[in-house]
Amino acid sequence: MDVHGTPGPSRPGPLSRRTFLQAAGVTATATAVSAAGTPASAAAPARPVSLTLTATTGGSATLSPAGDRLVAEVQNILWSLPRTGGTAVALTAPGLEPTRPQFSPDGSRLVVCAYRGGGFHLWTLRPDGSDLRQLTHGPWDDRGPAWSPDGTRIAFASERGGDTVTGSPYRVWVVDVRTGALTRLTGRQDPGPAGGWEDFDPTWSADGERVLFVRAAVTAAGGLRADTIASVAADGSGPVAVEHTDDSGAQLMTPAVAPGGRLAYLRTTPAPTASCTLVVDGTPVTVDGDVLPAPPRWSDGERLLLAVDGQFRLLDPEAPAAGERIPFTAAMPVRRPRYRVKPYDFEGAATRPVRSLHLPALSPDGRSVAFAALNALWTAGTSGGRPPRRILQVPPTRYVLGPTWTPDGTGLVYADDRDGLFAVRRRDLDSGEETVLAAGGRVFPALSPDGRRLACLDMSGNLLVRDLPDGSERTLVAPLGAGGLPGRPSWSPDGRYVALCDRNRLNQRFREGYNLIRIVDTTTGTAVLHALAPHTSLSDRYDSGPVWSPDGRHLAVVAESALWLLPVRADGTPDGKPYRLTDEPADHPSWSADARSLLYLSAGTLRLIDVRGGKARTVKVPLDYRRPRPVDTLVHAGRFWDGTGPEVREDVDVLIRDGRVAEVAPHRGGRPAVRRVDASGRTVLPGLWDAHTHPWQSTYGGRQTALQLAYGVTTAVSLGGFAYEQARIREAVAAGVLAGPRLLTTGELLDGARVAYSMGRAHRTPEGLRRSLRRAAALDWDFVKTYVRAPGWVMKEAAEFAHERLGVRSGSHLCTPGVQLGQDLTTHLQATQRLEFGHATSATGRSHQDVQEIYTRAGFHLIATPFTAFPLLGADPAPAEDRRVTTLMPPWDTALVRQQAAQPPTAAQLATLDRELSVYRRILADGGLVALGTDQPLVPVGLHLHLALRALHRGGLSPAETLRTATLLPARVFGADADLGTLEEGKLADVTIVDGDPFDDFDALIRTAAVLRGGVLFEQTDLVDAFGSARRDGAAAATDWLEVSRHMRREGCCDPGAAF
Repeated sequence: MDVHGTPGPSRPGPLSRRTFLQAAGVTATATAVSAAGTPASAAAPARPVSLTLTATTGGSATLSPAGDRLVAEVQNILWSLPRTGGTAVALTAPGLEPTRPQFSPDGSRLVVCAYRGGGFHLWTLRPDGSDLRQLTHGPWDDRGPAWSPDGTRIAFASERGGDTVTGSPYRVWVVDVRTGALTRLTGRQDPGPAGGWEDFDPTWSADGERVLFVRAAVTAAGGLRADTIASVAADGSGPVAVEHTDDSGAQLMTPAVAPGGRLAYLRTTPAPTASCTLVVDGTPVTVDGDVLPAPPRWSDGERLLLAVDGQFRLLDPEAPAAGERIPFTAAMPVRRPRYRVKPYDFEGAATRPVRSLHLPALSPDGRSVAFAALNALWTAGTSGGRPPRRILQVPPTRYVLGPTWTPDGTGLVYADDRDGLFAVRRRDLDSGEETVLAAGGRVFPALSPDGRRLACLDMSGNLLVRDLPDGSERTLVAPLGAGGLPGRPSWSPDGRYVALCDRNRLNQRFREGYNLIRIVDTTTGTAVLHALAPHTSLSDRYDSGPVWSPDGRHLAVVAESALWLLPVRADGTPDGKPYRLTDEPADHPSWSADARSLLYLSAGTLRLIDVRGGKARTVKVPLDYRRPRPVDTLVHAGRFWDGTGPEVREDVDVLIRDGRVAEVAPHRGGRPAVRRVDASGRTVLPGLWDAHTHPWQSTYGGRQTALQLAYGVTTAVSLGGFAYEQARIREAVAAGVLAGPRLLTTGELLDGARVAYSMGRAHRTPEGLRRSLRRAAALDWDFVKTYVRAPGWVMKEAAEFAHERLGVRSGSHLCTPGVQLGQDLTTHLQATQRLEFGHATSATGRSHQDVQEIYTRAGFHLIATPFTAFPLLGADPAPAEDRRVTTLMPPWDTALVRQQAAQPPTAAQLATLDRELSVYRRILADGGLVALGTDQPLVPVGLHLHLALRALHRGGLSPAETLRTATLLPARVFGADADLGTLEEGKLADVTIVDGDPFDDFDALIRTAAVLRGGVLFEQTDLVDAFGSARRDGAAAATDWLEVSRHMRREGCCDPGAAF
């Protein structure tokens, strides 16, 4: 698919598949929404910083055959240093992203696996860093290179031979260094283990006749059991032979064969009993220190080069205590960005245009559009310019999802959570009469063309079809994976097929795959997958299509953030080449009944296009909102902590005017105030932050934001979600029609061609990325996040756009190359990496000097997300019976919390937690900024923030130091500390009121009685009581909610320390 093509005067030619409320706060006026953001300001020249690295976390090394030099990868750069240790000299630039270097047998070249450009391939270079050459190419990943003893060939593990749709398990290949000829060694003749397998980490026998490798069987649960070292003839002939089986239950990796034939490998176990062990000839070798998961290299005859405790070490397996340490000092220059942070729009009563018309749907006659905004459903004419009509307004503790039309255009079908869980309803537009079509947690509804059947998804992402006349419901297909719901279903015109977007998983070593078109036959339940083009994803799985045209001839999709049409047959099989309709950003397409018109969103603006060749036109929908003016309030605090230091004051009055702290003074009776809050027996703190959240309203509905408030959170930072939905939530909260904390938004996770989560936005081209970023400007993102498969050019361009155009932070999972490419922070300490193991922690969860240097010397910050704190619930199970858990949480989280509360933490779980906490403590002590987040809803919303705070306090921080990680420090990290983070005069009145004294008993912090967000009061009891009468129908009562919870959290980004 060639996304560089330019539309012609009528329509572009086909492109090759091969290359390819308080409702008073809402007003309808004539104000139009601007699609273009305002540039923040030109960035100042970057600040040069030199980081001194004397240890490595996740690095690997190779010793020259002459034994005089070591080449090591440390934090994304290759370095050369003398064998005896000393000053390291950089050989490569950060953009290469090399890993696992190995000298050729004659010492003339090095081979590395590198990620330059967005895929893993083999590269060679001279030992001085010159003559860099790419050896393998293409869309498949090539990893783990190993030279043959004669230096003519390199074995590697590759996805080559796979398929975009059916998958690409790793097999062992060999490339001829002289000619580039490729030979497949495994997966040709041998059947392999039943159920599938992966072959990786090849190495050569001493005589070069065979290639050894790890063979991992795919388990019934979809994981890997890597317990076998196998071998195959170097020319691929003959069967695969088993060389060694390890019965320890650990996962094997990186075998290495000595010149004399000895076999060494590493084996790892996961948290909470995480380990990395060296094994030689089947016997574990006791190595003093933290063995890093880097390939062991036989050097100096019978000695092994390892990375231990962040240092490179040569040791004899027979006498490992007497190893030779090779110290190094590497000066890593980085250019750190300097820019002006945008002024946040946190207050003021001025009228503002609505930026997010969420999930717009074109009516069958093409004359109207229905959409969600400001926690309501609306309709507007496509002629444009007239105020929209509000159809339904839901209460502030509830949430309504975007609508679709009935086939005859007389009504809307939508889902809301007024009964506690999402139910699908049909509403007649003339009479207002409503009918419940499906309940118990059902979303993304679509009526069949005859109106007699309903397709929708349940909370696990299963595609359901409900026969409306008799009420029967059946599951057609389960989702292919996890990481969010599949896309919205769309019916074929004959009512036989349903199309939706789902993601495959290319192999079991890494979780990513492609967003594909899935066609399900509703009569047989069979499903077929189609790619828009090879190695091409639909943009995301939220609402990027496919949407079936009413004449059955096309599927409308969004790819590279542009709108495309794919010709199809009656059964959804592609019947031609996809072609691009426009070159502007696109989201949320929908058809008119005559299949002539498509409506879509483009950078915050509704656009309507005639698919026969007409130009797109703007549909103006004038819709504004105002922030309600907060009531002047006097809070009488028994104990008061303003967040600036350790001091706690007694008997204090906090006077709030226009949503800001006007005065903090000793209590005095008779002060004038419109509203008084008596907290004389309580503790008043700055409002809590959760610095890592994901808005997930399509399953949680109104519960997510209500839970955050109920647990004391007044500011939530989204680090990934759906762009228009986040803008909608921010506006609804500001307008007073949704009960929630203030939201700092981002858009989708900006990723490469492959994705994991439904909110991942796939990009292969600079043009696609720039379309996505135009949306960021139009919707005024507060953060820009790149994800695991985003290549360096995406990370760099996204960071520059964030700084220069938006004036906001940018970050990712990757400390390197993130710090080298201008990003501001990482969103975890350790999370999914594109490498087998990353650069932030070792296999046992430890970080070394290089990581601390990055987070304390470069103005590069850390969002801490201690998943390992969840077992603390078992040490104090009382919160599991709190009404916030039993009533306000959705049933899948209630089930999870109760399960965990019944399990006291083990010694191993506590040790895992303590290791993680020690990293945060060292960074804070050395002047780094650590802000606390949770990554909810991967963990129970609201509750986990308190478990994480308890963990930090348990780890040695004082109450004030602990609270700063959820108040002042996140405000500083995101450049909002002029308004938020402390309760000082002139700052916004974000207040958390605690029924107890956390400075005396820190566990009391969880008893949050109320919050004020910008002076707006929310009582915990009111939030909980709003769900006290929520009904559970038969479908909900019969659901195994704990199993739903497990499914929602499968394939998560982070090791939760066996908490789930």
